Amino acid sequence: MKKLLLSASTLLLAAASFAQIKYVDPIYAENSVQITKNVNYATHISILPMLSGGNPAPENLTMDVYNSSGNMDAKKPLVIFLHTGNFLPRYVNNGTTGARDDSATVAFCKKLAQRGYVVASMSYRLGWNPTSPNENVRRETIINAAYRGVQDLAACVRYFKKNAKTTNTYAIDSTKIAVGGQGTGGYVTLAYATLDRQAEIRLEKFYNLDAKRWMVQDSTLMGDRLGFRIPGTTGALVIENHKGYTSDVAIAFNIGGALGDSSWLEKGSLPIISVHGIQDPFAPYKLGVVSVPGTNPPLNVVDVSGSYDVMMRTNKYGNNASYKGKVMDVYTIQANKLNNGLDGLFPIAGAANGSGPYEWWDTAAIKALGIPNAATVIANGNATNPLHKIFGKSRAVKYVDSIMGYVSPRLAVSMGLVSAVGLRENNLGSNVTVAPNPAKNQLVIHNNWTNRNLVSAELVDLNGRSVQRMNLSPVHNQVSLNASAGIYMLRLQFNDGVGVQKLIIE
Repeated sequence: MKKLLLSASTLLLAAASFAQIKYVDPIYAENSVQITKNVNYATHISILPMLSGGNPAPENLTMDVYNSSGNMDAKKPLVIFLHTGNFLPRYVNNGTTGARDDSATVAFCKKLAQRGYVVASMSYRLGWNPTSPNENVRRETIINAAYRGVQDLAACVRYFKKNAKTTNTYAIDSTKIAVGGQGTGGYVTLAYATLDRQAEIRLEKFYNLDAKRWMVQDSTLMGDRLGFRIPGTTGALVIENHKGYTSDVAIAFNIGGALGDSSWLEKGSLPIISVHGIQDPFAPYKLGVVSVPGTNPPLNVVDVSGSYDVMMRTNKYGNNASYKGKVMDVYTIQANKLNNGLDGLFPIAGAANGSGPYEWWDTAAIKALGIPNAATVIANGNATNPLHKIFGKSRAVKYVDSIMGYVSPRLAVSMGLVSAVGLRENNLGSNVTVAPNPAKNQLVIHNNWTNRNLVSAELVDLNGRSVQRMNLSPVHNQVSLNASAGIYMLRLQFNDGVGVQKLIIE
């Protein structure tokens, strides 16, 4: 972990040496960020009162809007951000997080606002039954919670599109909207990015065999995935918000979430960016089963696709063409050492069970609340962030900075705010991943250009002598090195030019 943290620090120092780019780098001071709190964006029916014996009731859904006073653009890109929390209120969920004023949530939103984005940190409807002994009940209630989150996100998108057509309070460019979230919010945004047909919620694993019904009762109760009544049906729990405006966005990003079913992700789905802890035990990095944090033995909920699988499919279908191969900065170079060439995937090689190393909290303040489950809350927080007790906020902030350093340029490129980041056309090697560097016996050479192919490579020593020649495939290569320790130049031959990278062999 020490090595990873040093790498994160090095990334930040290296990034600071380059010219700052609006919407890519934090060019505005933190004290320029203004927060408008508790803005009502929609009203939907919540089932949360049922957890304490009540009935479903209308809930006014609110958000906090972040905006830097330094950005004077008449129309600005918008990021809508969803917090984590296991679809239950903070502390009620036996965890340290679960609201839009969580430390990391606020930090992510501020970092985006410092880059020039308007950021809406939205609350969404909560409520499910995580501790039921019946797996069908756990599965049905959480899939409905995620479905309501998708509806709420759609309503928030439409709120801004409606506002942009009328008063445009926040100076939004309604054609440049990104959605993203961390943890539970990541689950919602991935579903939002991929669930584009109503029939897709009727999968075998979403059928309740005990009750003999589909788990999402869209016709009789919930309405469609955008929060509208399905024509000709009752939709008893539907309140329609901002009808007449689209729910379309440009791109989605996910920090530590997972996708309800891989079949939802198809060619033509939204571009996606994903950040994920490789050893996350709750939201699997590849494929696996979601379990309820804090239960022993773990109570399983549903099988899902983690970020690695999501990004493998996103790359396979070409859905991330809007940014693929157009960003090559220090964050990308670091991520490419671990992501097997999957552009848009930022793996976190953190501590075992470290699902949220970017989270932090005030242990003393939680104890001072006097809540009966304070010890459990703190213990669960420490279980999902094992090094928090040692490093606390300082370590978490490094992760926030590096995550935003990876995500932000891809948002900017995808939304047409910049054309590319960190690429130098006069050196085609600037967009090739060469790892590890320093190397020993093996080397990965991955071509990130989308408009040119690799042909060969040549290892040249500092005296200009050719040491090793390699024939390459156009995109991805793993080669054996036959050279003594030293500093070399790797000459890369493309179909339309030449690039160079420095390589150290140990």
